[in-house]
Amino acid sequence: PHHTIIREPSEDDLFAVVDSKMIMQVVVNLVNNAIKYTPAGSTIRIYTQADREWIRVNVEDNGDGISDEDKKHIFELFYTGTSVPVDSYRRMGIGLNLCEMIMQAHEGTIEVYDHLPKGAVFCFSLKRKEVEIHE
Repeated sequence: PHHTIIREPSEDDLFAVVDSKMIMQVVVNLVNNAIKYTPAGSTIRIYTQADREWIRVNVEDNGDGISDEDKKHIFELFYTGTSVPVDSYRRMGIGLNLCEMIMQAHEGTIEVYDHLPKGAVFCFSLKRKEVEIHE
């Protein structure tokens, strides 16, 4: 299935102290889930937001969304949703739990909410670090 993936660059340089491989794994897991759970032709948008303390990375789609019941459990190990059976192809529902564990290790957060009028947004937050650049 074909999806449109849009990455919107940040207007500012944003810095955080992270394990870059682990954070990249979070992004890959979130994009893969968006592809897996949205119909062909869906758009997936990756963008950042920041304030003085936090950097938020959002992975947003315009698929069918996630039920309120599934949102309550979506980060639990082996949870794949009420309408989808657990099987080896779906990697047994460990992807979002792994994302949550990586965010906890970075003292950050991850959450899911509705993208109105249609779809879902996964947002993870990292503590922002100010960097002095000496020229």
